[in-house]
This record gives sequence, C-alpha cells and structure tokens, in this order.
Amino acid sequence: MANLVYDQALSFGKRAISAGEFPDILNLGKKDNSKDHYPGKESVSVGGLTVDVLCSGAAGGTNLTVNVQGSNDGATGWTGVGTNIATLAEIQAGPVKVAISPNEFQYLRVSLAATGIFTAGGTAEAFLNTYMGK
Repeated sequence: MANLVYDQALSFGKRAISAGEFPDILNLGKKDNSKDHYPGKESVSVGGLTVDVLCSGAAGGTNLTVNVQGSNDGATGWTGVGTNIATLAEIQAGPVKVAISPNEFQYLRVSLAATGIFTAGGTAEAFLNTYMGK
C-alpha cells in the first residue's frame, strides 16, 4: 500500500503546471552543527525511492515531463537521476511517479517541462516518497 499522506517536510513545494523548477531543494544530508549523522556517510541515499507529483486542475496540455536532479552542493553540477513523461490522462489520475536512480548526491530538485499549454489555475506539488514497497 502506498503512502496515503505525504510528509510536508519532504515537499519540493508547489508551482503552476508549466515549465520550470519547483521552489524548494531537499537537503538529504546533515545540517551544519547537527548531531544527527548517517554512519559512514554525509547524506542518506534515496536511490530506489520515487518523487511523486500531485496535480490539481490539470487541463489543456498534452503531457508533462518530470525531471529529478541531484547535486553535491545544492548550487552547481545538477545531474539527472530520474525522468518520467506522463500524458494528461495519467496526470489527472495521478500521482506522476519518477523513480530515482541510485546516486550519492546530497541535494535533490525537481522540474517540469510541459507539452502543450495547461490551463491557468492548475497546480502541482512534488514530494519525496519514502515508501519502499512499490
């Protein structure tokens, strides 16, 4: 059974259903001066998890490409770690899931690329889904 409730702390934020990046970047590592740690690692691995994009009011467009990228410093060197292309029917049925390839990046961000023009007012929110039993 998949997550029925998403953790707001694992949200990449909300945006219009159009081309561009979600507003938030997730830091998968320890914060400065934090006593939390991952034994032998600076960040937790999310390979095998998914980023789930939930869309509300999706209409008018043809399809949506969701790209997940990772970076070591959260500012440069962004590299693709997962992509999925969903049709309008799949977006409306939602959520759109993107599998994350194994990687060692500490930071993740998510962006959208739209084919066709989605009706104004449609919104998307992306979450890191930590459920492993997919």
